[in-house]
Amino acid sequence: MQNPTKGLTEQPKQRTTGESLDSRSQAVIGVDLGGTNTKIGLVDLTGKRLLEFSRVKTLADRGPEAVLSNLSASLMVLMDQAKDKGYLVVGVGVGSAGVIDLNKGVVITSPNLPGWAEFPLGERLRQRLEVPVLVENDVNCICYGEYLFGAGRELGDFLGIALGTGVGGCLIVDGKVWSGGGSSAGEIGHMTIQPQGEQCRCGNRGCLETLASASWLVRRAEKLLRRGTTSSLHQHLEGPRGLSAEKIYRAALAGDQVAQELFQAVGASLAIAVANVVHLLGIRRVLIGGGLANAWKVFIGFLHRELERRLTLMAPPEIRVVKAQLGDNAGALGAAYLVGSRAALEATSDPGK
Repeated sequence: MQNPTKGLTEQPKQRTTGESLDSRSQAVIGVDLGGTNTKIGLVDLTGKRLLEFSRVKTLADRGPEAVLSNLSASLMVLMDQAKDKGYLVVGVGVGSAGVIDLNKGVVITSPNLPGWAEFPLGERLRQRLEVPVLVENDVNCICYGEYLFGAGRELGDFLGIALGTGVGGCLIVDGKVWSGGGSSAGEIGHMTIQPQGEQCRCGNRGCLETLASASWLVRRAEKLLRRGTTSSLHQHLEGPRGLSAEKIYRAALAGDQVAQELFQAVGASLAIAVANVVHLLGIRRVLIGGGLANAWKVFIGFLHRELERRLTLMAPPEIRVVKAQLGDNAGALGAAYLVGSRAALEATSDPGK
C-alpha cells in the first residue's frame, strides 16, 4: 500500500525469491462497519485503485450474530468478484464502531451496535473467510483514509471528527492514531457538553453525540414537532419514510427556522468540543467527516461563530477546520491501508523471501 509521509511501516520491498503472486494481482478489502450502514471496498495492494465499492445495511438492531452473518456473506461475494477480476484477497481490514481491543480484534463495547460486548469480530470473520482480519476503530480508519488520500494530506497533526449515527473522533499525531494508554482515546463524541442534558446510549448525560449526530438530530426534531412546534418538517413526520437528517438539512437550506436552529445546536456543540481539545492539546487542525458532514453549509457558520467565542487562549484564525473529501470511501480505504500494510510487511519478513 502507499505509505504516508509519517506512516506505520516502511515501504515494503518486493520479494525476489520464493513463491508469491505478483503484488499487482493481490488485493485487500476494507470495511467501514457503522451503526446504520456498512461500506465495503476492494482495493489493490498498492492502495491506488478502488476496484469495487458497495454499501449494505448493518442490521445493528438484530445483534452481533446477524451483523456477522450479513457482513460475511457480503465479503464472500466480493472475494468471488475479486477472483473473477484476477485478484487474490490477502486480508480484510474492518473499521468498527466502538472500543476495540486492537491486539485481539475484539469489539469490547459499542453504543451504536446494540448487544456487542467482548465480541471477537476479528477471529469470527477469519474463521469464515479464511484470510487474515484486522479490526480497528472505524473513525481511526476514516482518519487514516483522509490522511493518506484525502483532506488530511496537508494537515499534519489533526483532530478528526466523524458525524454519523453517533459522533466519533480520533487524533492523528506524527502520522499515527494516538491511542493513549488504551484503545478509547479520541472519543470526542462522549465528551460532556451539557452536564444535565439527555442521556446518551453510553450512559452519560449531555454527550456531544446527543447534540451533533444524525440519529440524535432526528430524535430532537421529532420531539419538537410532537410538541406542536410549527415547521415544514411536519409533512415528513408521519410519512412512510419518516424524518431523516437529510430532510432536516433540506428544510434548513429552504429557510425553515426549526431546522436551522437544530443545526445551530450541531455547530455550536461541535465548537465547544473542538475548543476544549484545542485548549488541552494545542492542536490547530480539525477535519470533519461522516454522513452529517454533507450538511456542512448549514452548520459550519454556527461552528465558526461559537468557536470564536470559546477560543480564549488562542486566536481563532490559527484554527483550521476542513471538511473531509473522501465521503463514504474514507473508512474502507483506511481499513484497507492498515491490513494491506500488515500483509506487505509480513510478506517481507517471510523466511522464504
